[in-house]
Amino acid sequence: MALYGTPKYIAHSDRPRDLKLKLLFLLFRFTLYAVLGIALEVSLYPTARAGREIPIIKYLFQFDWQVDPRLGLSGPWYTPLKVLFGQSSLWMIPVYALPALTIEQVYRLGVFKWPWWLRAPLYGLLIMFFECTTGLALKQITGYAIWEYLDAGNVLNMTSFYIFPLWMGAGLLIERIYRELMDPGLRDALQHELEHPPAPPL
Repeated sequence: MALYGTPKYIAHSDRPRDLKLKLLFLLFRFTLYAVLGIALEVSLYPTARAGREIPIIKYLFQFDWQVDPRLGLSGPWYTPLKVLFGQSSLWMIPVYALPALTIEQVYRLGVFKWPWWLRAPLYGLLIMFFECTTGLALKQITGYAIWEYLDAGNVLNMTSFYIFPLWMGAGLLIERIYRELMDPGLRDALQHELEHPPAPPL
């Protein structure tokens, strides 16, 4: 199956799954997407800084992504690039996991039949929607902008059309991960681990 091609079906295991296993598998995917999202956010700081020095590639990194100045957390943009320093917030766990799980559902509802060049912008817009709404919600909850965009393409300072190409790529990556997780062999292996967890050490 091509990486971004149009799949003909969604592979899945035919084994019955009770509610407990479904919830555990959902929790597994929630955790996986959250961990990957935070890892990508941390890596985006040095990646964006390095990318801005490369011709043509630099246009993918024109967004001005900052943190509320009252938090004094702008350091990662100014540390020596060789230390590869980044940062994130625990609030980002649901911020990354929820749009990923939504992309799963959109994909299952029939978007998997679309060509990749139509799926990608849809995913990008979904991620931007979640980024904007969760950013505004967190600002109300915490009193701080956990993130903010200050470039000319920003929307309410909570997302930006300048980062849209990266979010399209992220959406396709989420889709690919989901397709792999639906592989019958992998799902059966995960189900076996959930049904038969290893015994605790003596």
